[in-house]
Amino acid sequence: MASTRLCNTVHLHCGLNGAGKTPYAWRLAEERRAVLFSLDEWMLRFQPDLHYDAPEYGPLAERCKGLIWTVAQQILALGHDVILDWNGWSRARRAIWRDRAHEAGYEPLLHYLHVPVEVAIARAESRATVNTAGAHILDADAIRHLAALFEEPSEGEGMTINVVRYTAD
Repeated sequence: MASTRLCNTVHLHCGLNGAGKTPYAWRLAEERRAVLFSLDEWMLRFQPDLHYDAPEYGPLAERCKGLIWTVAQQILALGHDVILDWNGWSRARRAIWRDRAHEAGYEPLLHYLHVPVEVAIARAESRATVNTAGAHILDADAIRHLAALFEEPSEGEGMTINVVRYTAD
């Protein structure tokens, strides 16, 4: 399905858990008239009782991403942007999706939601109190643990990075 044109964009995301990536993705989808694919939503629908830190979650999530990518490529071929709403928390994970976008003939754009860890924790706690559908619930300890694993993006990653800085809600 590769194309010689680079006219449509594959929007990728990274940031701390609780940074607001999914609400940002929804706003972006509306602004760009793009199709949004939320991994959390798909996984919670297909595996509602599977916790995100279960050993089998990772392999199932990767299979789900593969399915999403198959559908996303069809949408890209029709002339629409797609938003892959899952966290590219490491350089290696971001490189996978950057390369897939390039190989398919589309331009990747990384949106980095840059927020302080305490803001991410507060947002995640707020999300937990309203039981947001399509989102995993994380506590402060989990967010701090995941924040220690997060690799900030850098200009040398081979794609444009749009840094979205924290502003008070």
